[in-house]
Amino acid sequence: MSDDTFIFLDEFLDTELYIFLNRCKEEILKFVWKDKNIEIIGKYQEQLESCYNTELQWEVPFDFAEIGYDAVVYKVLSKIEEEYFEWLDFSDWNDCLSIEISIYNYPDEIRNLDNEIIWTKENINKEHMDIINEKNKKLEELKRKGREYFKYLDELEILRREGVNTPKREEELIKKIEEREEVGKKYAEYKRNLKKWIKSLKDNEIINLLIN
Repeated sequence: MSDDTFIFLDEFLDTELYIFLNRCKEEILKFVWKDKNIEIIGKYQEQLESCYNTELQWEVPFDFAEIGYDAVVYKVLSKIEEEYFEWLDFSDWNDCLSIEISIYNYPDEIRNLDNEIIWTKENINKEHMDIINEKNKKLEELKRKGREYFKYLDELEILRREGVNTPKREEELIKKIEEREEVGKKYAEYKRNLKKWIKSLKDNEIINLLIN
């Protein structure tokens, strides 16, 4: 996926996520992301049309290609962990914590309150899934390099502060830091944006009762 590409992930089939959720008769559902070991119970609130990943402030620093999609908003009923904010699209809906469920952050499966599986990601258009997976892979790679940038900076600072005579290692660290500097600065901005967003929700007492 090149960075100058724009695509809107239209869904036309009854089994595709957006259409399935809007036709689902059950208001309260359980959304499961298996690889993250996340389960969230949510209550249907409203539809959102023409959403764009460029509106997700914590992703802006990474300059991803613009992806458009439709979403369905669910009020979060279950307890969550703060780390979930790195992976899922939460928002403030009428002073309540909500989550936008869409192809952009598709769950592996959806269950009803009897814990029966009523939808799985196999219903997603493969081409669309590949686009999202490629973006997610790129994001995780950039975050990994960003974490490495600060890890190497920290090690270099320790060596210099403690006066350790390790010129070879310092040279290696400086090279690694320079190679990751651009990504490291973007990662720092990403983390700042994410922390600001979580803080604003906490300040407004929107998530204090829901975070474990």
